Amino acid sequence: MVNIRITSKGIKKTLQKFDYLQAIAEYIWNGFDAKATIVEIKAERNALGGLERLMISDNGEGIDRTVLERKFTPFYESEKQIDAANRVRMSSTMHGKNGIGRLTFHSFCSRATWTTTYHAGAGNQTYSIHIASESLDAYTLTDNAESKAKTGTTVTFDYIHKEIDLFELKQFLSKEFGWFLELHEGKKFGIVMETGDFLDYSGIIGAKETMELEHPPTQTKFAIKYIRWTERINNEYSKLYFLDARKREKHKQPTSFNNKGDSFYHSVYIQSKLFDDFDFMSDEQYGQQEMTFGLSRKSEVFQYLLEHINQLISGKRKPFLKIHSDLIISDLVASDAFPAFKDTPEDGIRQEELKQVIQELYRIEPRIFARLNPEQKKVIVHLLNLLMETADRGRLYQVLNGMLPLEGPERQEMAALLHANVRRQ
Repeated sequence: MVNIRITSKGIKKTLQKFDYLQAIAEYIWNGFDAKATIVEIKAERNALGGLERLMISDNGEGIDRTVLERKFTPFYESEKQIDAANRVRMSSTMHGKNGIGRLTFHSFCSRATWTTTYHAGAGNQTYSIHIASESLDAYTLTDNAESKAKTGTTVTFDYIHKEIDLFELKQFLSKEFGWFLELHEGKKFGIVMETGDFLDYSGIIGAKETMELEHPPTQTKFAIKYIRWTERINNEYSKLYFLDARKREKHKQPTSFNNKGDSFYHSVYIQSKLFDDFDFMSDEQYGQQEMTFGLSRKSEVFQYLLEHINQLISGKRKPFLKIHSDLIISDLVASDAFPAFKDTPEDGIRQEELKQVIQELYRIEPRIFARLNPEQKKVIVHLLNLLMETADRGRLYQVLNGMLPLEGPERQEMAALLHANVRRQ
């Protein structure tokens, strides 16, 4: 028996952060981290249809016994280190945190067994690892045995005590892995569900478009894939993914339209030979020869690419926000947030102007209306109406800019909007 180097305090903190959906996702990530292309979920049921056993199998490299201690005996004390929601990664090649994620089975079952086959020397070796929920600080091992099986790992979960909704699981996995599977589109990556079908995440794709871009001076070509998601993708946010000529991910970074509070969730995948030998980590100015071939983030070709990607996303976002601004008005009306206007032509005009200002403010800065409770909705609408009745729109601009500091075009658009309304007085 081997003791895991993690305190009970660390285990308790970790397990509070994972429900069964997040836990199952962790085991799938472990498979992809082990260079698997296929991860399969299987279930065994009793005569009454109840779930007795769950298995997650992958065709990855397996767990080399010589690195087992590093895989299964982590030492994480700080909450930041073990928080699944606070992972910052510059690429998607390694997602999981070895060790700690393997203990999350505690959230839905009482025992987990890993049967893993890895390549060692002239052949493959197989062995098993067992952990029980009542003793998460220790695991037992079987002896190595020569095997003709292909490399990979199967994790078997026994004595399941949590009701697992497979439809809910499918929805969660779509939001967890849809962006990742799109990243590896064409490489035969997939998650096979209990039904034997590959995970179908098309239901959360709101729009998908492919296009090509060329930088004329250098004739550098880019193949671009844009996707808008109908739901927020788990812990990944909206990002740009840069792939080389062989479609290997080299880097990723948030888009400039990330976290705007407008439900415009998107991913952009950019493939180019340019990224075969590109240094994404350095911001230093390169020499003229390297600049010619575009190896720097500051190079003309890379800045050209970012400018056109921003234009692409902005062009997709504007009609999306127009539709959602109508929904914002409907929500405010349903929340009884608008002042009581009289049934007169004058008040009708004032009410329509107020709605137009709200729609334009939402288009410029959606965060103004994000996550408001009914009272906050009423306060902000009444405040806007009150300030519209005066000529002091500059004060409204100061208030809004103080709440959410604006930059660049958004700042100019809001100033122009409020100024235009002043002139109507």
